[in-house]
Amino acid sequence: MTPMSSNPYAAPKASFEAGAPSVHEHDQCWREGDILIASSDAHLPPRCVKCNKPARMDSPRAYLWHHPGWYVLIPILVYMVVCLFVRKRAVVVLGLCDEHRRRRRNMAIAAPILGVLGIIGLLGSLGLRSPWLAFFAAVLLVIGAVLAVRSTRLLQPVGITEHEIHLKGCGPAFLDSLPTR
Repeated sequence: MTPMSSNPYAAPKASFEAGAPSVHEHDQCWREGDILIASSDAHLPPRCVKCNKPARMDSPRAYLWHHPGWYVLIPILVYMVVCLFVRKRAVVVLGLCDEHRRRRRNMAIAAPILGVLGIIGLLGSLGLRSPWLAFFAAVLLVIGAVLAVRSTRLLQPVGITEHEIHLKGCGPAFLDSLPTR
């Protein structure tokens, strides 16, 4: 293989819908390691951010972030009030393939069902005086809470500046198709 020939095993480079502005032309997104960096109002390429398959684009999604140092204000009311003033916001349009969209929808459906079953199980364990039922119900509540969090968060912001948003959670194939800086 000569240095100028293409690598058949390399991840595919970005392909864009006809008429859509190229990410490379406008420098809307790139990668640094495992972090996706995009302009604060970016439209990501029309590919799944998890597996890089062609994807339907979602409506714009707002991401909020504040510096983790604010967690020292853990008393919940103080923390909530301070976060309203120090958080930063960026809106990004991203895509999900049908498989990941279906997975996310199924988690969003399963989470409240498991939560309700857990509450019913806890109430039933009180009447039956069954510690095993209480334990099982508590496990259902925890699993429901984890699914609720996972179904709502596609990518996690790790920083937002005036012009950029830094996101983690993209799949390696999607990141490999983006340019580096």
